[in-house]
Amino acid sequence: MPGANEYRLPVIFVAKGRRNATFDTPIVRPAPAPESDAPYPRPVLKSLAPLFPEISWRICRNEYDGWRRSYVASLDYRWRNYRQGHRLMAREIRIGGISPAGSGGSSVTAGPSEASTGVGTELPNIGEIFRDQLEHRRPSVARPSSAPRVMRLSSLEEAERLAGQYFDSIGYQYPFLSRPEFMGHLRHIYTGGIPSPETHHSYHIVIAIALLIGSADPTQAAEFYHASQETFPLALQNEDLPAVRALLGLALYTMFATAGPSIWHVLGATMRLSISMGLHKARSYPTITEEEMAKRAFWSLYNLDRLIASTLGRPLGIADDDISVGLPRELNDDETEAPGASAMTIPLQVIRLRRIFSRIYQYLYSSLPRLPPQEAAVTLSRFRHEVDDWRMNAPVYPSALLYSTSYYDYLYYTTLLLMYRPSPRNPTPDITSIISCGESSIQVIRSYWDTYSVGKLKWIWLTLSQVYFAGITILWCLEQNARSLRDFQPAPWNPEEQTMRRGIQAVVVLLEEFGKRRPGVDRLAETFRHQSTVIFSQMAYQQQLEQQHHHHPQHQPQPQPQPPPPPALLPPHPMSLAAPPPPPVPLAPVLDDVLLVDGSGTVPIIDPQMAEQLYYSYNWFQEEMASYYTL
Repeated sequence: MPGANEYRLPVIFVAKGRRNATFDTPIVRPAPAPESDAPYPRPVLKSLAPLFPEISWRICRNEYDGWRRSYVASLDYRWRNYRQGHRLMAREIRIGGISPAGSGGSSVTAGPSEASTGVGTELPNIGEIFRDQLEHRRPSVARPSSAPRVMRLSSLEEAERLAGQYFDSIGYQYPFLSRPEFMGHLRHIYTGGIPSPETHHSYHIVIAIALLIGSADPTQAAEFYHASQETFPLALQNEDLPAVRALLGLALYTMFATAGPSIWHVLGATMRLSISMGLHKARSYPTITEEEMAKRAFWSLYNLDRLIASTLGRPLGIADDDISVGLPRELNDDETEAPGASAMTIPLQVIRLRRIFSRIYQYLYSSLPRLPPQEAAVTLSRFRHEVDDWRMNAPVYPSALLYSTSYYDYLYYTTLLLMYRPSPRNPTPDITSIISCGESSIQVIRSYWDTYSVGKLKWIWLTLSQVYFAGITILWCLEQNARSLRDFQPAPWNPEEQTMRRGIQAVVVLLEEFGKRRPGVDRLAETFRHQSTVIFSQMAYQQQLEQQHHHHPQHQPQPQPQPPPPPALLPPHPMSLAAPPPPPVPLAPVLDDVLLVDGSGTVPIIDPQMAEQLYYSYNWFQEEMASYYTL
């Protein structure tokens, strides 16, 4: 047996071999130093004891130096904040403590002489201390009074005209800015005044959005956007309403521009900020103006969140059950209330519809099990009554006639389209849904075509998404007709022939126009054109069968005749595009109705996999679009 001394191993091998080591020389323990002179307190040193095996193991693997430097740096950082927190606590206790309602977020640094050993009756807000000290978040401080250089347009009149375009369009949908206040800042800037950072950012981002809306050249808009970014960090300095407004302005710009940050991420940060500020809760404010502007900011964010989430097929930013704040009041610019006749009349109606829209989206587009057909029919009928009541009760605002009529109609039909088209919980809609889908899709396309015909269509991803969804839904409805006729059942949807064809043609034209502006969309237009041609070929084939039945009834087998579609469901005359009634707007060349029926009499059938992707799964397009536009 080896002697005991033969088992003496270096400490690094002890750690690696899990053996006990003995030492020839006695260990001399020095006298403990006063704790005040120690670099770390004894509780901190005791907490290091479990790290000794780790240290030995790192030494064995030649990783100790790098690990030691990173860990000691982390330890020094934590210890500095530990001492800073104790100094702040001692200072607050020495001056008498702070009340529970007080703010303990001050970042005042006290010297060592301010430490106190007294014990107070109340403790400071430790959460605020650690929030400010450990997370490096600034407390609310005054923003600088001056800002960088200001970009100006050619005249104050032009700036007021662009600002008026913003408030007369985007302002009705997202009223988080005060028009009188903004116009006052605008005049101050154009008379040589120096704006504050939040005013500097607000001015430049609003002008940038207005230029995007009213001009086809995005160059000048990009210049104003880049100028707004100079004061964007200062606008976000505090957790307050100006920060929310700055983020909302950025979100609107990125919605209309082809460059900039992701609107999805911007809205996520804005929603988190508004929740941390409690904007979603009912609360009291010092003045009516502050209360109304806070409500307008939150509900503007709510509208944007519902629109973007539903378009991208993603979860909502906040559940409706978590919102307790009331709707904004219908106040004029002079703070007089005028129900149905104020600048807030249209925004209030939009918010009310978005709340119905939100409940529909959460009900149908979730991961819950599929709905029984009867339950789906009853619930959709209830939603339909709510949407119809909203449209009938929406007042007309004479100062914005277009927004209080045509825009209401557009919102109405897009909501019906969301409700009736195939969804995860209702993948096989009934006949009522098919009819409503077809009619709503035609109305949505007509709305976009009317805007395109006067040169005001915005070539943004939201427009592309809505146009494509409406077009695909029409094809889905026609496919349901073809399936029913193949099964010798009545067609569920009977649109006016020319109206339906013009709707499909408008989608093709709009997608092709998108393709001229965004590479890659042209392939989407070509695919849609091909699928439309196949659908029309199926319709023509069914019509040929019907004509053969009428011209050669003796060739039909008498024992088992094949019943044609009911005569009431057929067009009143043979399908023809000759001499159509004059359209309300000029149309592009007529869609190619190439009959793909060959000599054998067979009709082309859409590839089942393609049909499943087109008609029953919207996620693929949403994901591709989000990736393409970096949303």
